[in-house]
Amino acid sequence: MKITINKPTEFEAVYLEVDAGVRYWDDGYINGMEDTDCEETDGIPQMPCAEYMGEQHMVLRGYNWRWRPLIDIETGQIVNWSQGTTARVHYKVCDDFLCDILDGNKNVITSYDGYVPKIMCPADEGYGDYIIMNIDENGFIQGWKKELIKRLIQEED
Repeated sequence: MKITINKPTEFEAVYLEVDAGVRYWDDGYINGMEDTDCEETDGIPQMPCAEYMGEQHMVLRGYNWRWRPLIDIETGQIVNWSQGTTARVHYKVCDDFLCDILDGNKNVITSYDGYVPKIMCPADEGYGDYIIMNIDENGFIQGWKKELIKRLIQEED
């Protein structure tokens, strides 16, 4: 006979790996300057952690890029940030937000797919549609509230 036992399991959540589809890259400011309008200029977003996800050898468009910061949950520091760069982020993600909560070895503990969670908008109210944050030159998210990671896990249940 097979039986299923559900036991609460405790994990050490270390990283939040974000994967967000950004509609307008020029809603971000890097070192005080507006980012590239990818749709108008066929440009490349200058925001740190922007990753190209489109096909090779094609015209670059904003939707071919994803914003993929790896955030240290305890400190709110973006691990893969370009040091010396400041940013003001105000991204509409249009129901295109995914993230993984990782352990210290970067193994996935759990995943989330849905509206933008509150933890991703410490600078203002994001209403589930926007990532809103200010990031300092060392990659620290200003006003980061690590305790909101628990709410993110509850939203997935």
